[in-house]
Amino acid sequence: MANYYTDNKNLRFHLEHPLMEKIVRLKEQNYIDKEKFDYAPLDYEDTIDSYDKVLEIVGEISGDIIGPNAESVDHDGPKIVNNEVVYAPGTQKNLEAIVNAGLFGMSLPREFGGLNFAMVPYVMAAEIVSRSDAGFANIWGLQDCAETIHEFASEEIKREFLPRFAKGATAAMDLTEPDAGSDLQAVQLKATWDEAAKVWRLNGVKRFITNGDAHVSLVLARSEEGTSDARGLSLFVYDRASQAMTVRRIENKLGIKGSPTCELVFNNAPAHLIGDRKMGLIKYVMSLMNSARLGVGAQSVGIAEAAYREAVKYAHEREQFGKAIVNYPAVYEMLTLMKVRTDAIRSLLYETARFVDVYKAYNIIAETRKLDADERNEAKSYQKLADVFTPLLKLFSSEY
Repeated sequence: MANYYTDNKNLRFHLEHPLMEKIVRLKEQNYIDKEKFDYAPLDYEDTIDSYDKVLEIVGEISGDIIGPNAESVDHDGPKIVNNEVVYAPGTQKNLEAIVNAGLFGMSLPREFGGLNFAMVPYVMAAEIVSRSDAGFANIWGLQDCAETIHEFASEEIKREFLPRFAKGATAAMDLTEPDAGSDLQAVQLKATWDEAAKVWRLNGVKRFITNGDAHVSLVLARSEEGTSDARGLSLFVYDRASQAMTVRRIENKLGIKGSPTCELVFNNAPAHLIGDRKMGLIKYVMSLMNSARLGVGAQSVGIAEAAYREAVKYAHEREQFGKAIVNYPAVYEMLTLMKVRTDAIRSLLYETARFVDVYKAYNIIAETRKLDADERNEAKSYQKLADVFTPLLKLFSSEY
């Protein structure tokens, strides 16, 4: 039986980084949850052991279920049935296995049914899943949207939506439109307040939306009439159960086919405002995109690891002039460069994740008490590091 965690010692190496003790202490707030939840860790060693055991489960599911299903998923792909997306049979099996193992909502607080994992082990899980099927990693990894809801939404919205993520609700971030991609301040999907129903109504089209027909969607929309810039945009959460959004089509992609990339039509769709009006793009989406960049980094490393292992396997099997081609210096050099680059980007990935862990943990603590001067300075320092490293990670992992 394959296990994509235990067969890669680099992951355990990064899990034991010296900074992890600080991260765990801050994330667990001196282990206060042990009084309320029987599965909460007692100390640092117990926390790392919990991370290790869960990652072993992720590795087992990835090696035994998701990986073997990848070829059929890529062949079958998702389809539209009655205006809704139906995943490929292999994807449905993957989701069932992941949900049954409790691997949705890994980073959410325990009060919402999550595991309260730090970013480092969560990103490790994303790398492992990506190694087995990059398309499924998109579906599973979009639970990052739950982090945005947890960080910025009202308590009422948190209580309504976050427990659903822990039970396996899928997510999407609906940003791009036919005329607004990289230039998100050009978004035109309209949000209007319905005073009678006390909800916002969304009308318009979104395009190239990964996992577009998810259970829960974060939608960037223009809430301020007469505006044309970023200040007129707000962020909303839409529940698929309202059946007010139609999937017009699924894009025919060259790869990562298991994850549906959709064109969506919103028709008077009810939605709830996340945070404050006018802050949708300049604050909330920027935070969401930083999480997505970490996800792209993990996905890239997972794909690179899978490619390297396939290359090594082939180099040992393929023979020329009476010996395996791995024995020829030119081939061996190519494999060595693949390995070095993969390990280098992995190091950048987990260094970035550690920076994010520290400053986000301080932000959460600041909600319950005032940080002292040293804590504030440390939080600012780590946030600056994360702000520099995150775009570098996305660039180098996916482009080089």
